[in-house]
Amino acid sequence: MTWSKIYNIIKFVAKSVYRNFEVIKSVLLIFLIMLSLIMTWSLWTLKPNYSNLEETRTLKKAQVTDTKKITDVIRPSQIIYYDKNSYRGMPANDNFIERVNQMLENTKFYESRNRPSTNIDEKLKNKEYIEVIYPTDMTADIYSQIFNLTSSGGTFTIPSADRVIFYKKDTNEVEAHIISYTQRKMITASTTFPFDSLKNIINNAKSGVLEYEPYDVERDTDQGAEVSRRFYFPKQSFELNSYSYLSRSINSDTIDRYKNALFRDPGNVKSGNTGEYYTDESSALDVNRNTNRIKYTNFTQSPDEDMTQQTRSPLFNSVDFINNHAGWGNPYYFYNLDPTSGSVEFLLFVRGIPVIKSDMEMKLGWTNNELNEYQRSLVELVMDENEYSFKPKKVKLQSAAEVKAALKDYDMSLVNKLAVGYEMTHARGQENVYNLQPKWFVNYGPSHDWQPLFRDSQRPGGEF
Repeated sequence: MTWSKIYNIIKFVAKSVYRNFEVIKSVLLIFLIMLSLIMTWSLWTLKPNYSNLEETRTLKKAQVTDTKKITDVIRPSQIIYYDKNSYRGMPANDNFIERVNQMLENTKFYESRNRPSTNIDEKLKNKEYIEVIYPTDMTADIYSQIFNLTSSGGTFTIPSADRVIFYKKDTNEVEAHIISYTQRKMITASTTFPFDSLKNIINNAKSGVLEYEPYDVERDTDQGAEVSRRFYFPKQSFELNSYSYLSRSINSDTIDRYKNALFRDPGNVKSGNTGEYYTDESSALDVNRNTNRIKYTNFTQSPDEDMTQQTRSPLFNSVDFINNHAGWGNPYYFYNLDPTSGSVEFLLFVRGIPVIKSDMEMKLGWTNNELNEYQRSLVELVMDENEYSFKPKKVKLQSAAEVKAALKDYDMSLVNKLAVGYEMTHARGQENVYNLQPKWFVNYGPSHDWQPLFRDSQRPGGEF
């Protein structure tokens, strides 16, 4: 091709562009507008998946030495044995609870049947039974972790329930009722639970066994009154120990441990202008020195989003998260689950009794398997028996009659839970020493606030 031909082609193209300049400009403008809209929509709908980054990041963190399994953080709040005449149990006994948990893990449940939850007492009044009570309703997926569930008909349809009642049939076969009084649901299953072994532990115990009384909260139905909740209180006044514990110092190393564990890239974390507030592009850590608590917030997930995509129990997610982010510190146990909000709560336990103090709670919130918020205390008690140097003191707690009398001041429809727990306070003049005093507590109202049951001046609902 000669230069004159090339020149003519270029001249032709230039004239064509010039003649159609406005058309070309319009087409290009439309293309750019469409590209802008597509990119804007992509940014608005983007939900980053940090799972791969998270796994890589976890490998680089300091190894957590106190990881736990689901079965390690779930424990019954009460175990009651009924011998056809009286109710007996062993409060504040860690060894007893651990033995029962081992029995439950090794028990098979099979051949489940749905049953009406009415007239349970009538069905059991002439039978010995052992009632295992958990601190909150637990869903079927949680029971599948702590029990060995098998079924010839497929999977178990366990209701969200807070107790299991084991009893012996006339054939000596041990059956179990898994019950939710609040939801009026129950299933019955055949089991391999070692009923006589647990019964003998309680009967042969030389100390620590108390007699209990049941206390029922009833509701009216078309068939008459029925139990909506059941509590058990020791029949006589009883004694428990109060303790004092040293706590480990909270310093910059403590804060750094959580900063390094919680942020994906600690090197990009910025400090706030006031207080101890740390943030990166997607999360923040707020350290409250007055309460010695931290609050970690994930901005990429909103707690108001639809929960229908929550495919895994918030409890399982919580245990995994704590295992991978600086660990547990002290013995915390699962205490509450709100499936509608995705909120999970753990309480510190000392010698078999929960510490009832909002500053010591561990709380996590989840939406669609993504963490919204993580709150916990920085206080870590030195619980090594070899380092324990404070002499315990005996404290007398109120009997069932006194507890029932105190509950007359409450609207029982708003009473969520009742428990003996430790009130935790600073020792006077000793910043790193905490006193644990056993008391009766009531969990009251829609906000589920804990408050001492016995006070000089009570105003149920949190006003004193």
